[in-house]
Amino acid sequence: MSENLVHTVNTGSFEMEYAQIGSGPKPLIVIPGLSIKSVMKSAASLEGPYKIFKERYTLYFFDRKKDAKPGYSLPEMADDQVAALKAIEIDKADVFGVSQGGMIAQYMAIRHPEVVNKLVLGSSTSKAEPRQITTIQNWARLARAREKSELVNTFIDDCFSEKFVARYRRALLALYKEISDEELERFALFADACDYVDTYDELGKVKSPVLVLGAGKDLVTTPEATVKLAEKLKAEGVPCEFYMYEECGHAVFDELPDYKKRIFDFLEK
Repeated sequence: MSENLVHTVNTGSFEMEYAQIGSGPKPLIVIPGLSIKSVMKSAASLEGPYKIFKERYTLYFFDRKKDAKPGYSLPEMADDQVAALKAIEIDKADVFGVSQGGMIAQYMAIRHPEVVNKLVLGSSTSKAEPRQITTIQNWARLARAREKSELVNTFIDDCFSEKFVARYRRALLALYKEISDEELERFALFADACDYVDTYDELGKVKSPVLVLGAGKDLVTTPEATVKLAEKLKAEGVPCEFYMYEECGHAVFDELPDYKKRIFDFLEK
């Protein structure tokens, strides 16, 4: 059951939930992107997609902190993520962040380089492109207006490829049943922070090898943003590998098994 995988860390200043999977000797921190419902609600479903990691790694999937207040920024999220790691006695780890999780992971690597061993950034950006701002602000607007059905369908259509949605829309809709007003407010609060991502000029402070993964049909953070991120890291002399899934949408990390294998191979080098 999911609840057996989910734990709560208390740093003394805040609480944060995380799901722990696998039994390997190396820690891998996974920071998910924006989600209308917390991934903690379906933690058991993470075991299959990440099974390739489970012998070599112990995976920690983190939610954002509880009781977050409006104005909670991405740098604050990164600092809190590091505080949570220290509270569970993880001093250094590989970090995989997707979408907003990738933004948080960048700030972690910039502000706390000693914590990050290797860094994987999926469908992320170092600075918001206009399309990202329009798309995510629309999600926040729908959430605050309590337009649950329109929000869920828009979120699905924006994140996944047309082919994937045509096959799995019913299953995706089932993930978002019974959304509470509290979940909508929390989603909107975190969505607001994405507008202000701005790591571009500080990427030279990243000390770890980086794998950047993009999607050619990304309607959220955009493929252009992913290219700029990878090119800037390389220009700053940061060891960086880059791969673009040309025919996939923003949530390619949930669509293709090859995605996890590519990450695994990078981490094992």
